[in-house]
Amino acid sequence: MNNQNLQKFPELQTARLILNRPVQSDLDDLVHHLNSDSAFSENTLNIPFPYKREHAEFFLNELVDKGFASRNNFTFAIREKGNPRLIGAIGIHPEKNHHKAEVGYWLAKEFWNNGYVSEALNEIIRFAFEELQLHKIHASHFPHNPASGRIMQKCGMKLEAHLKKEFFKNGRFIDVYRYSILK
Repeated sequence: MNNQNLQKFPELQTARLILNRPVQSDLDDLVHHLNSDSAFSENTLNIPFPYKREHAEFFLNELVDKGFASRNNFTFAIREKGNPRLIGAIGIHPEKNHHKAEVGYWLAKEFWNNGYVSEALNEIIRFAFEELQLHKIHASHFPHNPASGRIMQKCGMKLEAHLKKEFFKNGRFIDVYRYSILK
């Protein structure tokens, strides 16, 4: 299936999770989780701290809605089956011309160490290869967040590069480790 053929936002399921479109009723959970700890901002490029309601609205309107409309961003809410509340998010950002995509994710702290991100990432990789017909998926993490690298490894991704001083954040240059997996 080509991603231009997706008429409605996909809903994906795993053994324990539902990955679906974030909606207006998720905004309070989004603000609550991303304000619970500065780690979300420290471990990502684009999650501010403190995280305000207008950040959540930008996330929903610009990233989720416009991203899906243009098919250059599929950002899924992560939810436990049987619990409709948002507990995290995982996004895939296709570069159609190059048949590849970048993946990013976060999960509310109280749900860490349950294997949820690995489960969600495995399903996103399947979706990318089977439904979006992509050839390569990549993801990056900062050196101070090795747990994210372990998730990538657990999902079959291989270390591809250590990019020195790749990003400028909080007044300093930061390295990243980039992982990838091929179809």
